[in-house]
Amino acid sequence: MPLFVWKKEYSVGVELLDEHHKNLFGIFNSLYENTMHSKEVEYVLPIIDELQQYTRYHFIAEEKYMREQGFSGTDDHILKHEDFAERINNLYSQYRDDDLEVTIELIVVLGNWLLHHVLEEDRKYSKIAQG
Repeated sequence: MPLFVWKKEYSVGVELLDEHHKNLFGIFNSLYENTMHSKEVEYVLPIIDELQQYTRYHFIAEEKYMREQGFSGTDDHILKHEDFAERINNLYSQYRDDDLEVTIELIVVLGNWLLHHVLEEDRKYSKIAQG
């Protein structure tokens, strides 16, 4: 059973970015499920790789959208993206040592970030998209 389920009220009003957020929820749920059911690195590490790659892809698209819309908080938002990417990279580097506790920390960091960033920070630019 997924830990996070997409709800309509999470929408930022931009179909492409909503799809990205749904995919991030899916990757998170996959990481959570695989960590709960398998402690083996070959199951978890590819999901962390996917998370890093997809996050970069999403950030580029989201930042481009904010610039195109003239969102005044773009620079601050980008700094938050960079901070998150650095945290994930640091955890990923630690996971290379097969530390399951790092995976659990990654789940906590990602879960908190998804809830706060997508549901609060991204909602700031959604006002542009919806109005």
